Amino acid sequence: MSGFTPLACGKKIPSGSMHAVSVSLPTMSDLIGYENQDPEFLKIVKRGYPRFHIHPYVRQMQEYLNDELDLNGSPTLITSSRRVAENLCDFAEMKTPRILDSGDLAIVVLENKEETNKKARAYLQHTGGGISSRLAEDFLYERGLLAAKEDENKIEDDAEHRVCQSLADAYGAADSSDVYLASFGMSAIHATYRALSEIQKAQRRDEWVQFGWLFMDTIHIINKLRSPETRRHVISSPLKIQELESLLDQRGDRIAGIFTESPSNPMLQTPDLERLRNLADRYSIPVIVDATLGTPHNVDVLPYADLAIESLTKYANGSADLMMGAVILNSRSSFFDALKRKLPETINKPYRGDIARLAYQIAFYPERMRRVNENTMELAPFFQSRQSIKNVYWAYQDSSRANYEKIHRGPNSPGGLITLDLNVPLESVYDRLQLAKGPSLGAEFTLVGPYLYHAHYDLVSNEKGRAHLRANGLNPELFRVSVGTEDLSSLIEAFSEVL
Repeated sequence: MSGFTPLACGKKIPSGSMHAVSVSLPTMSDLIGYENQDPEFLKIVKRGYPRFHIHPYVRQMQEYLNDELDLNGSPTLITSSRRVAENLCDFAEMKTPRILDSGDLAIVVLENKEETNKKARAYLQHTGGGISSRLAEDFLYERGLLAAKEDENKIEDDAEHRVCQSLADAYGAADSSDVYLASFGMSAIHATYRALSEIQKAQRRDEWVQFGWLFMDTIHIINKLRSPETRRHVISSPLKIQELESLLDQRGDRIAGIFTESPSNPMLQTPDLERLRNLADRYSIPVIVDATLGTPHNVDVLPYADLAIESLTKYANGSADLMMGAVILNSRSSFFDALKRKLPETINKPYRGDIARLAYQIAFYPERMRRVNENTMELAPFFQSRQSIKNVYWAYQDSSRANYEKIHRGPNSPGGLITLDLNVPLESVYDRLQLAKGPSLGAEFTLVGPYLYHAHYDLVSNEKGRAHLRANGLNPELFRVSVGTEDLSSLIEAFSEVL
């Protein structure tokens, strides 16, 4: 296929950047080795999605600080602030927490207890409280440990305002000051969860609703990071609005917030946001909408949400070489003033180098999505025509097309995600397909993978877990396609060879 050179296992994606957020896993056996963290496999694959795998620059920074602080090889975690470090130690239930400050950062010295350390690492993973590879790069370069830094396009001047204004314009926010940047997409979600939890505590509202099968770490934040007395209600499909209405009739005065996605990952189902908004207003409940997959250039979600969340790692950046998130507040929300006070206390701000990189990339966001939309509009019917595919899930699927069209900004604007339910063995497609294969989505290049293996390997790797997925309407073998901006004929040629 023209335009794509197959990448060996363990090579970074994109191959030209040290800050790449994905890694090449060209076969199913490679992917399973990656997920199992097989020691022999890890000798080959030293990279991964940054919240799950320590970046080489961050690891080098850890080693330097270990020597500088005389830690004698003790395992450590570098967090973005003392507040993050303290919250991590509380969550991991460390008996004698040891936190060392280094500038604006805080280093947590782990204890000699595997279960405690496992919880500490999970907290950092789920909440996005770690540090950026660009921060580590600058740290190492300033100390003479790197000969040179990445040569990349950036806009340093007024970078944060450029990014916030671009997002405010795209979402229809009242002002750029209503946009809050976060160090990771999950940091934006965690900050929102913590802020609203504190706001709602005074009203004795301590129950949360997960409306739809949400992104893995959003589920973990609602489930694992809640206090023991906090309840979680799960409605597995965002199309079950009557089930939500019944729940609110019973528990509406205790619900602290409703999390949903528009559309959802990986089934691309869109809730009826207008009806959801009306239900939430009846019980004075804030609605949080993750618009990462729809993007603000395709869907208009803010009128129905108290706040929107976006992972800027994805389409807003498009180059798969930074981690960042955003919270966009609706100034008409009854929670607006309280959130303006609380969010600055709970959000982890991104590193200036990442903001400068995004300030350059975000200027191309509208055109990027136009080209992605064009390819998706052609690929979806192509997939529907193939006998090797049982079902095609995308924004305009029949089950929720009407809901999506209520919020889309114009016809033919589906976004870039398509999920395939195959009639043939997953391995026969995945191993032979000549496209980039690895975790993440939303890049300018097409990136594919079996989403549930990446996000829920703990479930797909055993029959009980697979049964749980099926009970929630998810085939464990779903194949997700993140559509890029390449020449359409090249993409169709590549897929035709394996489907």
